[in-house]
Amino acid sequence: MTQPSTTPQPALKPVQSTRLILGTIASFLKTIIGAYALSVILQLVLRFLIGEQVNWIAFFNTFAHLLWIPALILLPLCLLLRQWLLSALLLPAVTAFLLAYGPQFIPRAEEPPPGAETLELLTYNLFAHQGDFSVIDAVIRDADADIVALQEISLQARNRFPEAFSDLYPYTAFYATGHATAGMGLMSRYPITEETFWQSDYVPFPLGFLRATLDIDGTPITLYNAHPTHPGMAGSFFDPTNRGREIADLLNRAAQDTGIVLLAGDFNMPDQSEDYAEITRQYQDAYHEVGWGMGWTFPDKNGGTPGVYNVTSLADLIPIFPILRLDYVFYRGSIQALQAEVWPTSGTSDHHPLWVQLEINPPPDQAQ
Repeated sequence: MTQPSTTPQPALKPVQSTRLILGTIASFLKTIIGAYALSVILQLVLRFLIGEQVNWIAFFNTFAHLLWIPALILLPLCLLLRQWLLSALLLPAVTAFLLAYGPQFIPRAEEPPPGAETLELLTYNLFAHQGDFSVIDAVIRDADADIVALQEISLQARNRFPEAFSDLYPYTAFYATGHATAGMGLMSRYPITEETFWQSDYVPFPLGFLRATLDIDGTPITLYNAHPTHPGMAGSFFDPTNRGREIADLLNRAAQDTGIVLLAGDFNMPDQSEDYAEITRQYQDAYHEVGWGMGWTFPDKNGGTPGVYNVTSLADLIPIFPILRLDYVFYRGSIQALQAEVWPTSGTSDHHPLWVQLEINPPPDQAQ
């Protein structure tokens, strides 16, 4: 019977040990990158084949841009290291990002042509549970827009804003309910000739909508201030169905209007959602047309959400910087966007305002 050898095995040399460790790390990183790339490919395939019929696909569409961004760093790295297979797997994510957002990193804002009739619009979700409006007031005054569309108007805000801004905005329309998140407001330098407020009766926790007709130096403009329900308000983890129904209703109402129509507000939807695609079949997205960068407006923990540094609840795990674009200005008719900017501060809100400059009645070859 052969006895097992008791001769000690030679220890690995330091160089061999280092190579083994580095090889193990490299293999692990390749596995992680490959798994990431395959997961993005799966997301893109299911998005194309199934769409948002399945709620969890809609959930991943909400954060699709965050899923694609790492590939922008990983693809050049893999090409540099000659990891051709991983590079090929990362290419769909990079392509998706560039197709969706590439133009937004090319400066496109335009100065108003001499003699052009322009309109500046600010849309701003105030955060319903405001106690001190002094910072909010300063943001609105600094923006100095011609029209201000406000969401989440509390009873306190409804009672104070018309008087507080009477020097800038002689025309106002404010509606508040028992739930401040549903309140809506509009302040304008131009006459408001018609106004209607409504809430959907088929949504468990409806927010608000406000339609107004404005007379802009003889040009009638229809403005919808919109705040559809968000997918977390349906009683389940994530269900965009009611948001889609409200947006479909909004588009049906707006289809009855002729001339220039603007849709502004906090739409509680990302720009990769099917609801966004439905709107942009009929309207231009001002920020997508002339804005620079990702245009993220939400959330801002330094604004309305308490507990920036102390994690005491799940709400405190929300990022302290914006990662989503939820606030929009859409337009159709003889009007075009010249500039669009996310305001640099949120005030004491959890949303950054969106400021847009539009040209009314542009030359026919420039009108959208």
